[in-house]
Amino acid sequence: MNSGLLKRLFSLTTLLLLVLSVAFNSSLMAAEAKKELKAGIIGLDTSHAIAFTKMLNTGTPEGELAGVRIVAAYPKGSPDIESSVSRVPKYTEEVKKMGVEIVGSIDDLLKKVDVVFLETNDGRPHLEQAIPVFQAGKPVFIDKPIAGSLTDAVALFELSRKYNTPMFSSSSLRFSKGAQRLRNGKEGKITKCSTHSPCSLEKTHPSLFWYGIHGVETLFTVMGPGCQSVKRTVSNADRDEVVGRWAGGRVGQFSGVRKGAPKGYGGTAVGENGEVAVGGYDGYKPLLVEIVKFFRSGKPPVSEEETLEIYSFMEAADESKRQGGAEVTLASVLEKAERAANKKLAKLDLAGGSVSATDNKLSAAEKAAGWKLLFNGKNYAGWKCNNGKPIAAPIEDGALVPYKSGGYLIVYDKAFSDFKFKCDVKMPKECNSGIFFRIGNLKDPVQTGFEAQILSGKGTGMHDFGAIYDLVAPAENRASAPGEWTSIEITCQGPHISVAVNGKVVASLDADEWTQPGKRLDGSKHKFKTAVKDFPRKGYLGFQDHGHKVWYKNVKLLDLSKKK
Repeated sequence: MNSGLLKRLFSLTTLLLLVLSVAFNSSLMAAEAKKELKAGIIGLDTSHAIAFTKMLNTGTPEGELAGVRIVAAYPKGSPDIESSVSRVPKYTEEVKKMGVEIVGSIDDLLKKVDVVFLETNDGRPHLEQAIPVFQAGKPVFIDKPIAGSLTDAVALFELSRKYNTPMFSSSSLRFSKGAQRLRNGKEGKITKCSTHSPCSLEKTHPSLFWYGIHGVETLFTVMGPGCQSVKRTVSNADRDEVVGRWAGGRVGQFSGVRKGAPKGYGGTAVGENGEVAVGGYDGYKPLLVEIVKFFRSGKPPVSEEETLEIYSFMEAADESKRQGGAEVTLASVLEKAERAANKKLAKLDLAGGSVSATDNKLSAAEKAAGWKLLFNGKNYAGWKCNNGKPIAAPIEDGALVPYKSGGYLIVYDKAFSDFKFKCDVKMPKECNSGIFFRIGNLKDPVQTGFEAQILSGKGTGMHDFGAIYDLVAPAENRASAPGEWTSIEITCQGPHISVAVNGKVVASLDADEWTQPGKRLDGSKHKFKTAVKDFPRKGYLGFQDHGHKVWYKNVKLLDLSKKK
């Protein structure tokens, strides 16, 4: 046999083996993907538990629902909400008739199942109930509300990451045909949306968490993430109305109805083709299909970022109500919840680090809005001392540290004109520092730029935390306690400058009104030799070394000059 024929036979044999191998592996993967999953339920105090069990355990489930069976349930749900507690005996008997074993503890349940439906109607026990599920590595769907507080929602996601156990939470309204059609761009970009749903209240939960979540989730399904602030415009016995402002000027409104119209679930959206109906409730099956797909793939259909944004929206709505209808940023309530979650997990000895696993990263909403990350938490790329020297200070736990950096300021190497700038700052008990912006001359930053004062203590003078240094005193001192993170946001648009601390503007000025060198609007003296109206409208950003240690993270900027 000649060598050419041998080569051809060898090639054909190799090809055949490759085809057989691919076919075999594909069959194994398909079998693995469709292997029978044993599911468990925690909490038999909601109709969802009955509905899911009927769809999976009776008849002959087809398609995505095939091969999943609920085999065990731990019935205990809410400890004290009567509408929940009273359901448990009846629902327990119903699931038993569908072949579900009732167990006496969550630990017993986890020994029998591959995946978990956490169905307890009361969001408050969810964190405690989910901990052993995470520790056992069982993928878990957490029904609405994800928790009884934004703090617990943050903690749940942190533990999901810590134990590398996938989870997600959603209202069934998210997967209705109408909402998904709009989410998938069938009407182009949505610029405005209004949704409504029933909104019964439960005194143990923030007002929208209990039932308003359905309409709020529909709103976010249509609008997508990117909501920046919220105002509660109506709150009475009959209804709640909340208006959210999204990046790019888009507006979303939610109406929670307890009495009067509109009834049921629905809404309208404005897209490229005009106004269209959002659609209503399509039953539990679309949600269950997504849950089963998640159980098999481990990939949540709703991101952590969007889920936390939804619950931040509802928490900000409550905060707005507490502040008499003031506009409240989602970032402010989420920052507060992250701090509280960190403390809570530390007490449980479950923190395993900071809850800020998303530190020095852009969220999906920030990316969509056009924010830029200026500091990556790993190195000083893009930064230098204002004297041109490299930065001598080390990065500490993902934070930028100006102290002993080698210059008066650590500055970013690009100048900006109109922008929103934000970061988190942590101070020791004694601290005097500042955030400089619009610096025209790096050799003389004090006289050619503005400074947002960073100072320990609770004063409200022109040199206290949040002041536009030596020009405008803060209306209140909203700095967090020493050792805790404070969020600060600086906005510059033309002559207009403002400083917000923990989500609320505390100082602002219109530079065009400041026409005299060395004098404030009231005639008192300040230290600047140039009239404020003549300060540079474009310049550098920097963090001051004023002899005290101070830490900065989540340093981000939204360039507003590009949005004109």
